[in-house]
Amino acid sequence: MPQLPAPTIAGLTYERRLGAGGYADVYLYQQALPARRVAVKVLRDSDLASGVVQRFRSEANAMALLEHPHIVPVYATGSTTDGRPYLVMMYYPRASLAERVKHERLGVAESLRIGIQLASAVEAAHRAGLLHRDIKPANVLTSQYGTPGLTDFGIAADISEADDDDTGVSVPWSPPEVLYVTAPASARSDVYSLAATVWHLLVGRSPFEQPGRDNSHYALMKRIRDLPVPDTGRPDVPASLERLLKAGMAKDPALRPASAMDFARSLQVIEQELRLPRTEIVVAEEVSSPQGPDAGGDETRMQGPHVLDAQGASGRTPPTEDLRTRRRTPAVRGVNAPEDATVHRVGTSLEHPEVDGEPASSGRRWVMWALLAAVAVVLAGGAWALSGGLRPEARPTATPSISEPPPDPGTSVGPAGVPVIKGVRDGSTVTFRWTYANPLPTDTFYYKLTENGQQRTVAEPWLTLTGQASGEQVCIWVKVHRASGADAARTHTKGCVA
Repeated sequence: MPQLPAPTIAGLTYERRLGAGGYADVYLYQQALPARRVAVKVLRDSDLASGVVQRFRSEANAMALLEHPHIVPVYATGSTTDGRPYLVMMYYPRASLAERVKHERLGVAESLRIGIQLASAVEAAHRAGLLHRDIKPANVLTSQYGTPGLTDFGIAADISEADDDDTGVSVPWSPPEVLYVTAPASARSDVYSLAATVWHLLVGRSPFEQPGRDNSHYALMKRIRDLPVPDTGRPDVPASLERLLKAGMAKDPALRPASAMDFARSLQVIEQELRLPRTEIVVAEEVSSPQGPDAGGDETRMQGPHVLDAQGASGRTPPTEDLRTRRRTPAVRGVNAPEDATVHRVGTSLEHPEVDGEPASSGRRWVMWALLAAVAVVLAGGAWALSGGLRPEARPTATPSISEPPPDPGTSVGPAGVPVIKGVRDGSTVTFRWTYANPLPTDTFYYKLTENGQQRTVAEPWLTLTGQASGEQVCIWVKVHRASGADAARTHTKGCVA
């Protein structure tokens, strides 16, 4: 498709072209009021159905309302003189993560931090009823301070054409149910793409891309559907992170972490395991508070970013599976309303009541005399105790603790599911891999090679057996063991391969 000239937009002065995607071009403009540099994404096709244009603007409005520190802010939306919709966004001057990993491999600590920050952004979007559907390194921009910003929420899914380079989903980071349309996109679909993005940051390529092999969309789709998630191959990546990434990219959506929040908390647990500073999970908190004398008391307002502990009870994730059927628009708090102001109920006096038209000080003077007498009795009793009377028993005074307990991943996910075992034979070598619901990085596994054989332990969700005769069936029995002692089942699950 030929490159179109940058459009003329009122109040904006064109500077240069920043890049292009499958369906839009991105330009750098100088905004007049307020004076700042902005990035403007303009759709290439002006012959769009009205419904598509409306959805483009609705998604832009939803993004603008999110106001998350790791979501690229949208300032405005409109149409060019030739009818092409555009978005005006915050300009991120540094390279996207896709460009950065072409030249360097991110460390484990930085990859964990970015993964938690992106999961926070995705969780905030899910709570607002918005799926991303195209999470990938190229859609993670970097601010001048080095912080990531997620962009392109749900736009490519409906706008791009089937024969374009970007077919509405980015194949290398998309889950099989989206690629093969076997189930609608869901929160767990975004979790898959989050895990694939973290894997990409560690390795420098997408999970199922194979150097020197056929990496067309068709070849990648088959690998995503049929092959187990490969290891990163990095010796500094802990086994717990390898397991979490594999769980996040499980073929069956039910076997993935249930939400972006669960994925973020599991990454926090790995940070703690590696003795790294914990990256905070930031989401917005909704509270009810009266806003003035005429308020009914049930208005909803959005507070600023709310930092969640790794197992904070206030950070429980609401259901996010069917996000397309609901949209919530957070109300905007008044600009003069203090963040933590105390609001008293209307009609409740803070002064002392008057009795029979007289001030309380005169009508209740006898109460004051009674109180003075009681104080005198107490003081006399105290003097008697000090002179040898009964001494109260000394009791230790508890010292309040301000330290936080370490995060317990077992409180943020459900019990471990029953393993689903798949085996692959390569000559005399057989490799079994298994997935299950609600995995934790601290899980280990019991296995047996015969039903009544000796039970052994393995730390990874796979096992390779060598020296197996060709043509003979090979079986394995597996059970998940949780560190807390709560095993998934009393019996082992059987899996076989011919």
